[in-house]
Amino acid sequence: MKLKYLLTFVCFSLLFFSCSEDSDTTVARNLQGYLDENSGRETDTLIAFAANAEGNTALTYIYYYPEIGATDIRYYQTNDTSADKTDYNNYRRQSLATEAVFGGKLQRFSRSGATETWCLVTYIKEGKLYISDPILLKNVSKTTEYSNDVSIKYKTNVEPNFTWEDGAIDENVQYFQVISDEANDFKSGTFTTDTFFQYYDESSFESTINLTTPESLVEDEVYNFTMMGISEDNWVNLIIEEQFIPKNLAEYVAENSDKTLDTLIAFASSANGNREQTYIYFNSITGAFDYRYYETDNISVDQTNFSNYKRRSLPEATVFGSKLRRFTHNSSDEVWCLVTYFTEGKLHISEPIKTQNNFKATEYSTEIEIIETAPLMPVFNWTNIAFENTTNYFQAVSTNSNTFLSGTFTTEKTFQYYNEANITGKIHTVTPANLITDATYKFALFGISDENWVGSVIQTSFIAR
Repeated sequence: MKLKYLLTFVCFSLLFFSCSEDSDTTVARNLQGYLDENSGRETDTLIAFAANAEGNTALTYIYYYPEIGATDIRYYQTNDTSADKTDYNNYRRQSLATEAVFGGKLQRFSRSGATETWCLVTYIKEGKLYISDPILLKNVSKTTEYSNDVSIKYKTNVEPNFTWEDGAIDENVQYFQVISDEANDFKSGTFTTDTFFQYYDESSFESTINLTTPESLVEDEVYNFTMMGISEDNWVNLIIEEQFIPKNLAEYVAENSDKTLDTLIAFASSANGNREQTYIYFNSITGAFDYRYYETDNISVDQTNFSNYKRRSLPEATVFGSKLRRFTHNSSDEVWCLVTYFTEGKLHISEPIKTQNNFKATEYSTEIEIIETAPLMPVFNWTNIAFENTTNYFQAVSTNSNTFLSGTFTTEKTFQYYNEANITGKIHTVTPANLITDATYKFALFGISDENWVGSVIQTSFIAR
């Protein structure tokens, strides 16, 4: 009997202490209770604001600036938006995953769920209790807009200035700008009340989270610009993210004036069924190195003026067994663009390419006429699929395992393998290998306009006869 009472007492004691503990896994006391417990501490404010993830109203990021020495970082929220934001009794602690952003200069909580609430962040530093202003999560009612629409000009090569406009929700009272490097490590963080920021002119911003004056930018290095437009209730209505590299193509060419200028073959298409993704193909000749992609702000500029072209760092891969390479650009913007690379003693620059992914998205097909007029020398015939302004056709033949065999250009809508009678150019440098009877091969056709945009692509497999 005594054992029964003892077990009951132990269970009750464990339940009592677990429920009274200010933990993340049990019923948490409210924020007011936490403040009462720390009533002997001096209080101060901290910087925090929130935005939903791009395209996801059920994932919200709560950003905060943890000063050096910050400990016991906590997240609190109300049940809904009707709660009195000034009454700390309404805030309950929540356990959320946290991660570093901008190389750890900022951190953010990740909150799942579409419910809109008031929230805030606290931490302790050097004996002080820091509490952020209340943040109104508006992930559904005023979803954060993401954009890359910013104008970047240069006072000098390493002093860019950034100008932007408010998005669909025009309720921003301050703007937070972050400059980071290619690895997204923090360089500078500033606040303005204007839609303008000059790096690094202290008269262009209201406040900063920089502890020292940031280092000067370096020409030809990759940087990222991030801007967050923040409302009075600390909700981020607009996020602009854009890459920039201080030095335009004209300056790059001038820097390499000792090199002989030469051309290279390049053209571009939209991805199959995706106007938001553009492929920029180019022929990489033997000995080529330092592949670069440049683009203009829009298609209204003079495409022949190299000073209008800014470099972008894009992912790059090989195609057709590495005989061609291509950059991949994830953007719906239409621009003039081009490709450069070096060979020994030469700087190669492609002709300008006018991307037209919005109004003339590349059309893809597998339909082509294949005629066996001679053994193992198939003839390919086609008609224009999409746009009648096609002036040039590129044909690539490869094995089923993507080993490149031949790459040719024609102006006629016909091509015969191993017959160069009507070709106007080629990228293979040795005589293509003979096809093998009953082996499977791949054929790709690109219909290219005089602006080097691909209006149509035909891709198919065939069996050699």
